[in-house]
Amino acid sequence: MPTFLPRLEASSPSAAGLASSPRYVQVARTLESAIERGEYQPGNALPAERELATRLGVSRVTVRQAIAQLAERGLVQRRHGSGTFVAPGQQTQRIQHPLSRLTSFTEDMQARGLSAGGRVLSFAVGHPSAQESMKLGLSPGQLVYRVRRLRTAGGEALAVEESLLSAGRLGPLSAEDVQDVSLYALLQSRGAEPVRALRQLRAVNADDELAGLLGVPLGAALLATERLAWDAAGQAVELARAHYRGDRYDFVMELRESAT
Repeated sequence: MPTFLPRLEASSPSAAGLASSPRYVQVARTLESAIERGEYQPGNALPAERELATRLGVSRVTVRQAIAQLAERGLVQRRHGSGTFVAPGQQTQRIQHPLSRLTSFTEDMQARGLSAGGRVLSFAVGHPSAQESMKLGLSPGQLVYRVRRLRTAGGEALAVEESLLSAGRLGPLSAEDVQDVSLYALLQSRGAEPVRALRQLRAVNADDELAGLLGVPLGAALLATERLAWDAAGQAVELARAHYRGDRYDFVMELRESAT
């Protein structure tokens, strides 16, 4: 939560270009900008009216009018007796993931200056299903590690990932080995570096469990993906399924005109 918001003197950068606007409009835009920058996350409470008025150098009436405008636009929610909160899905700093490059979640976040996390939700050793065996090129009797993790960036939940890895290929592995690490880096360290992958995407809605883990409303839009990755020898090394927050993630690709 921000500890400072600029006062709205006419000479301040926050008021530049807004001098002709009503003061409550200036306050509304200042708060909206703070939400867009991620300084107030979805579900966060805004400071009390009195505190905002002091920080911004305006009256409480002006702050109340500004918040009313933001509420009308669905950016904030006012809860009687509790205060004003940023509405779900108002984090606009979206993450663009290029589909043309094979990179891990950790690499993506580090490239954006964010600290990636991978909290283990479950870790088990067992047999793959018939379909999983076929995709990974394993016999039904071979063992796989099934790793389910909550992926975070800067402490914010962004995705729930489940990865299937060949136990015979990787050797001994524990839940501690996959806590807050890049699985691709782990695969590389054990001679199973992914160099090619096929990824499928579809839109789904968050169920109770996913909504709770990702901090989004029940039924919120999610991007569901399935990725099968192979090493340089053409052997499948990972089958991964994930659910990404639709309000935070964009998958992008570059298209070129065919030469024929």
